[in-house]
Amino acid sequence: MKLLFVIRQTLNNLWRERTPVVATILTICIALTIMIALFEVSWVLYNELHDLKSNMVIEVYLDSQISGTRARNIQEELNNYNTIDRIRYVSKETAAEIFLQEFGENINDILDENPLPISFEIRLLPAFNHSDYLSLFKKQVENIPGVDEVHYRHVLIEKLEALTEVVAIAGIFVLIILLFAMNLLVRNTIKLSVYAKRRQIAIMNILGAGNLLIRLPFILEGAIEGLIGGIFSAAGLIITHKFIESSFALVNFSSTMYKMLWVYTITLGILIGLLTSAGAVGRFVNKIFSKK
Repeated sequence: MKLLFVIRQTLNNLWRERTPVVATILTICIALTIMIALFEVSWVLYNELHDLKSNMVIEVYLDSQISGTRARNIQEELNNYNTIDRIRYVSKETAAEIFLQEFGENINDILDENPLPISFEIRLLPAFNHSDYLSLFKKQVENIPGVDEVHYRHVLIEKLEALTEVVAIAGIFVLIILLFAMNLLVRNTIKLSVYAKRRQIAIMNILGAGNLLIRLPFILEGAIEGLIGGIFSAAGLIITHKFIESSFALVNFSSTMYKMLWVYTITLGILIGLLTSAGAVGRFVNKIFSKK
């Protein structure tokens, strides 16, 4: 009987305050969608940056007229760096073979000679694959006599790092605003429901109804708002992912990811509605009791 009473009261609350309830559901839906989208973008950028750094190859090109002895001396000097994971020596002949593999033409046939320089392919230890050290390492190696140029994808790394930082900061800022908006709307909806039933609450308290029985319908109201908002948000995100999949052939989302979207978005929506409504109902019901 108590369960039926709680369910009936919850549904009555949702119907009676349907306008603010709809506004709350839409706000939770929009907020969750933006939050999840920002998290996904941040995660993709972080993974791309991590993969780029993990596979980072620094190419050190030597002067075209350098001798083999001097090239070996430079390699020995580079071996003294304890930040280097491994070094690969690329001779002029090896460089010509790489050119043939990548472009399908023999450099000697095109120019009647091999102008490609001796070079080294360097991989740093993972801890040192960040823009500050890469820039320092580049300057140090370029100062070695016989080194002509040091090349790595520094522009792309710096742009990805800057973009990842901007998205993270913007995400935190937006998250604070959205949480505030959701909290405000859920609290106001619960407040309207509580004050609409303030006399009934006071009578139930006099008759000895427990605090949980009085508060539970309002708490469930917030949880249901979060549940519906989470369902709408998950549906919207999945439709967006499907659209991206159909528009870009290289993009593919797994079925596991779609399941995770449903679970995480709906769970997060319920938790937001549940926690916010629980805090609000306790405060507003206590005000009614204090006026007795």
